Amino acid sequence: MGKYIYDAVFHAAEEGGYWADAPDLPGCVSEGDTINEAASMMADAMKTYVASLLLHGDEVPVSHIGHEADDGEIVIAVFFETDESYVIRGKVASAAQAARDLGVSAGRVTHMIDAGLLDGYRSGRRTYVSVESIKKRKADPRSAGRPRKEALQG
Repeated sequence: MGKYIYDAVFHAAEEGGYWADAPDLPGCVSEGDTINEAASMMADAMKTYVASLLLHGDEVPVSHIGHEADDGEIVIAVFFETDESYVIRGKVASAAQAARDLGVSAGRVTHMIDAGLLDGYRSGRRTYVSVESIKKRKADPRSAGRPRKEALQG
C-alpha cells in the first residue's frame, strides 16, 4: 500500500459549508458541512482518485506541499494510504438499499464499510456499497452487530 500526502485547498461555499480541491490532482474535489467533514471527505476523494490512477496504470502526479492560501482559503496537507484494491469494481447499491437488503440501518452500513465487512465508498454525501459484498454478507450467518461474549472468550 502506497503512502501519499497532497495539499487540499478549502473554500467557504456560498450556500454554507466548505468545498475543496487538490491542486496536484486535477478534478479531485469534495465538500462538507464543516471543515472537519470536508477534510474527511476530501481525504476519501484523494484516496479514490489515486487508487483509480494506479488501477488504470496511469502516472500518479508529484505532490507539491506548501501551497499558499489566498484570502478566505485554508490549505491542509492530507495524508492517506491507498492502492488499486480501494476502487470498487462491479455494480453498486446505495447505503439505503444495502440497509434494506441486510435488515440494518443505513448508519450501520457505514460502520460495516469502515470495519471492512462491506466494500463501499463515499461520493460527496452519498455512500455506495458493492452488490457483491452485500451478497457475501447475506450468505454469512454472522449478525451485523457486535460479537457475542462467547465468541470473544474462545
